[in-house]
Amino acid sequence: MSLRSYSTTELDGDAAGPGPGSSMVYTMGQKKNQHQHQHQHQQHHDHDPLRAEKVFLSGALSGAVSRSATAPVDRLKMLLQTHDEAKGLSLRQGWQKMMAEGSIKSFFKGNGANVVKIAPETALKLTLNDAIRSLLAQDPDHVRVRERMASGGIAGAIAQGLLYPLDTIRTRLAVSPPGTYAGILHAAYRIRRDEGVFAFYRGIVPSMIGILPFAGVDIALFEVFKDHLYERYDGPPPHIAIVAAGMLSSSIAQVVSYPLALVRTRLQAQASHQRGADGSLVLGQLKYQGMMDVFRKTLQHEGVRGLYKGLVPNLLKLAPAAGIGWFVFEETKLALGVDPRS
Repeated sequence: MSLRSYSTTELDGDAAGPGPGSSMVYTMGQKKNQHQHQHQHQQHHDHDPLRAEKVFLSGALSGAVSRSATAPVDRLKMLLQTHDEAKGLSLRQGWQKMMAEGSIKSFFKGNGANVVKIAPETALKLTLNDAIRSLLAQDPDHVRVRERMASGGIAGAIAQGLLYPLDTIRTRLAVSPPGTYAGILHAAYRIRRDEGVFAFYRGIVPSMIGILPFAGVDIALFEVFKDHLYERYDGPPPHIAIVAAGMLSSSIAQVVSYPLALVRTRLQAQASHQRGADGSLVLGQLKYQGMMDVFRKTLQHEGVRGLYKGLVPNLLKLAPAAGIGWFVFEETKLALGVDPRS
């Protein structure tokens, strides 16, 4: 993830040059030094042969650490999302349901698949964003917000599309009754055998539609926030400020795209195994015929609030996860020698 300073806007805008009696904050010599400094930053960006690998590694570590730290809340969110009765589960009931499964492992059910999915997805998303933004930006030293949003949305969609089957497996592991699947590979085998290849891609349409605004808004806002922080502190901002910027940007993005995330989760979870009357596991029936059917039935039976089931625990998970993730990403880049403002 590369970020630029907006200071060149102030220095190189359309304002007239100094005249008699005018007062300029920056001297011409300082302007020249700044342009040289920016040119060096751009050269560093363009000629670091390992930049992509460094960004990829930083993204992978960021995704794995942030999601593992908030895995119990992530599972609670999915339990609330997939409970499609008019009277939904409360946070307390969802928590009690996980506790009733008998061990600490129940709180991290599906996290293995989540890490296997989120680490390469985050790495790919941030690496692609770094490359796509360089292509879209008309001025590499002054990347506009819409260019940041476009590159973030495209990168997020490509990364999520390539790894979408793992997201379906993660959802099944998290919401299915205990004993349904023995792990990631077993879940993949059972889904393929019982439901076919297309079952891995249920919900991909709302997912693709939702990731465009989510990734675009998240990445663009974080980069803008970080630019302002660097200007305010005239250098690296405090760690807590980076964490706060990541929490705020991702929370706003999540609220914007949440109904589509709920639709995706319900489509992924349907046809998962359920307990029959005799206690045996049976394949559940399809409840929805597609994205619009989920919207229609949810609004009909649960109202508009139904589209936001699980939003609170998701924000409780997402805000700290995003803050941790962005912080780990930026610190890892710094440790690997990537200029944090390049």
